[in-house]
Amino acid sequence: MTTLDWDYSALAAHYNRRAPYADAALDALMTALQLPSGAAVADIGAGTGRLSLPLRARGLRVTAVEPNAAMRAVGQRDGLDYVDARGEATGLPDAAFALVSYGSSFNVLAPGPALAEAARLLAREGYIAILWNHRDLDDPLQQAIEQAIRRHVPGYGYGRRREDPSAELAASGRFGPVQSLSRGFVHDTSREAFLDGFRAHATLLRQAGERAPAVLDDIAALLGTAGRVQVPFHTRIWWAPCTR
Repeated sequence: MTTLDWDYSALAAHYNRRAPYADAALDALMTALQLPSGAAVADIGAGTGRLSLPLRARGLRVTAVEPNAAMRAVGQRDGLDYVDARGEATGLPDAAFALVSYGSSFNVLAPGPALAEAARLLAREGYIAILWNHRDLDDPLQQAIEQAIRRHVPGYGYGRRREDPSAELAASGRFGPVQSLSRGFVHDTSREAFLDGFRAHATLLRQAGERAPAVLDDIAALLGTAGRVQVPFHTRIWWAPCTR
């Protein structure tokens, strides 16, 4: 059984209510990488399949690497092939993948071992790709939500979730020049689904602790009685070729 430092078991039921990655961003990445149909992908920290599924829909052969059983149980209902392993030690074969991806998961890994493992997995001319979905914090509603969070968690921070990983990729000595892209989109979702996204927001819940219910109550109050919410996001992707 895999030992976890970050346990997402309680979040799995809400995880698919979070915003998807922008189709335009994924399409632009596919255009840049020019992977052939059926190319093998190791999606690290795949969770419930928020990135694995759209990669599979684009004709790639995805192996989802996820150490949390509750997360895997959700993705298995969509037919994903999972490996129960951590991203630093997947147990997958050497040089077997055209792409190693991290969909909002790179921040939970030790970067040195994770990047060494990615380089081991990648075939010649393979790529690493690190993706995030970021709410647009210039939006008035999102600004109000940030203020509500910080009223209860004054030192709240996103850590590596909003950081450019280019320096870590370069420092590893295993990857070539880093490229990036960003595509904005509006996530039209129900009020309850938007709140469920925060119920699955591990970074917030971990820092809020026993104050989490109060944070969620304040966010709910900001939403009022609206049935739906339009949430501006940016999908941001960094990618680089493996050079070993």
